[in-house]
Amino acid sequence: MTTLAIAIHVIAAILLVGPVMVSTSMFPAQIVNAQGGNTGALSILHRITKTYGLFSAIVPVLGVAVFLTDLATYGKQGQFHASIALAIVAWALLIFVVIPKQKAVVAALGGDTDTVQAAAPADKPVDLEKSRSQIAMFSGIFNLLWIIIAILMFI
Repeated sequence: MTTLAIAIHVIAAILLVGPVMVSTSMFPAQIVNAQGGNTGALSILHRITKTYGLFSAIVPVLGVAVFLTDLATYGKQGQFHASIALAIVAWALLIFVVIPKQKAVVAALGGDTDTVQAAAPADKPVDLEKSRSQIAMFSGIFNLLWIIIAILMFI
């Protein structure tokens, strides 16, 4: 049973976290292109980040499930404790920082308003260059956390 749980956990991580890592990395570069009026790619990247990001919450949940299936083994290995904690931090960073900042940029550039509601008040314009650099920074931290988690899984 533990082997099946590990397999599901790894497959979920690849299928759900991988696309989020790619979309968050591509988003800052697309801000420059979207300033010319073509917001399609920017809206799609935001939608991928938001959708897969929310579903990626299952990865730490599955990790905890694997952890609890063989507590005698995994409970004594600190790298698994650290991995679960880092996954929760990475997911929180994505949900509470990256996605709202992406949402504000897409709304400011007049992107797909069906899926993005205005994230910033009309009287407070979004500084696109500052937002681009912040999104790049937080996305990089998110991606680095997942790379560290992947390394910890194999130690």
